[in-house]
Amino acid sequence: MIKEKKQNLLGQLLLLIATLVWGTSFFILKDTIDVYPPMYVIGFRFLVSSILLFFICFKRVIKIKKGTFFRGVILGTCVALAYITQTYGLQTTSPATNAFLTSLYCVLAPFLVWLIYKSAPKLYNVISIGFCLLGLTLVAFSSNEGGQNEFIGCALTLIGAIFYSLQLVFIDRFQKNNDDTFCLLVVELFTVSIIVLALSFIVEIRVLGFSGMIFKKEHLFNIIYLTIACTVVAQLCQILGQKYTTANQAAIVLSLESVFGALFSVIFGKEQLTLILTLGFVSIFVSVLITELRVDFRKLFKKKQL
Repeated sequence: MIKEKKQNLLGQLLLLIATLVWGTSFFILKDTIDVYPPMYVIGFRFLVSSILLFFICFKRVIKIKKGTFFRGVILGTCVALAYITQTYGLQTTSPATNAFLTSLYCVLAPFLVWLIYKSAPKLYNVISIGFCLLGLTLVAFSSNEGGQNEFIGCALTLIGAIFYSLQLVFIDRFQKNNDDTFCLLVVELFTVSIIVLALSFIVEIRVLGFSGMIFKKEHLFNIIYLTIACTVVAQLCQILGQKYTTANQAAIVLSLESVFGALFSVIFGKEQLTLILTLGFVSIFVSVLITELRVDFRKLFKKKQL
């Protein structure tokens, strides 16, 4: 029992580390994709990350099971689609807006479980969606500068949140198969790199040429940080953390990513929060809290009646 509690505490700590690191990534990625093609940046960091982990875990990876490989491809596909839509959304939204909209995957997870595994959502899920929609409306129309592009950026980010939610649900389900965590992660990262780099080659390299893909010295820190800290370390912390925590606990901790994202963006002078935008963020964060704390509104209503 004591061992399980220690493992659970360790799992939550690992998830918090991942959340904190990802919170710093929003404005760093924003600065980087303002200079370089977004898909190339993402594909590069995931390719290098998968290669590093492959050599670190070489003896494990060469003995990978077919089921583990298949599940890793599924996770990688979800992550790739999430990053593609989220990153293109980041081009026309602020880092804080992008961070808060991305955090909606915690709210969406119960509804995806309902859709995939036929497990109906609770009352608190439905109420949280109400707050979520209110927040989305405020966030989407808070900026007069972005116009239609701002709205499109918010929509793309929301689609990304759906794929992140799928990853969260699948990781929770896949833990029952006792897959080797490192093997699963290597396949996941490599799958992301293949999908994203293929898109980069089709859309970006063909148009911009290879000259636009050479990283300059002043941007090397961003690239290294995004690759090592935000991909290798953070992804490893997430998948290991979820191994020792429940899906609900994982979602509670991971939902703080949006708070860290906005906080770091403001601290480093990348963001100015308006009143409407702040109210939108608060509404979205309330929706996340309702979902993750599983507020039993029926009991609250009964107490008021008494």
